[in-house]
Amino acid sequence: MSETKEIIEFGDIKDAEIYLQRVEKDIHKKSFSDQIAFREEIKKRHDKKQIQMLLGRLEDMIDNKKALSHFTTAFFAILSFILGGTLNYGLGLAEVSFASTIIILVFYTAVAIWFALSFGESRRLKKLTGYKRLLQECLEEIPDKRHFRRRV
Repeated sequence: MSETKEIIEFGDIKDAEIYLQRVEKDIHKKSFSDQIAFREEIKKRHDKKQIQMLLGRLEDMIDNKKALSHFTTAFFAILSFILGGTLNYGLGLAEVSFASTIIILVFYTAVAIWFALSFGESRRLKKLTGYKRLLQECLEEIPDKRHFRRRV
């Protein structure tokens, strides 16, 4: 962990993912020793309740990502309707070679968009689940504090 990184007060955190990236970026790709250092840094900066709050925010982000994945399907359904309508209308007006070129270009464009969306979403989901796992490990490592006062 770099000591030059600015420590943000817990109350000033606006986005759990951005905050965790400021602590250590792409920690899910790094070695176990780096991940252990990340967990120690998080435990040094926050108490158990704050880590639970960060973990809850990450779980919400993961759930939202999974819930919004239907938009990719909807995009391609709309694209297929547009393409089908265009083909139906356009084949009657254009030459066959020109229409087939348009079909191929639209197909490759749709595949490229799908690949970019899928890759970006899976990468972000992997990052969020990596941070989630590390926060869960932090919580498991923090002992329950039960203080009993002794009567003297």
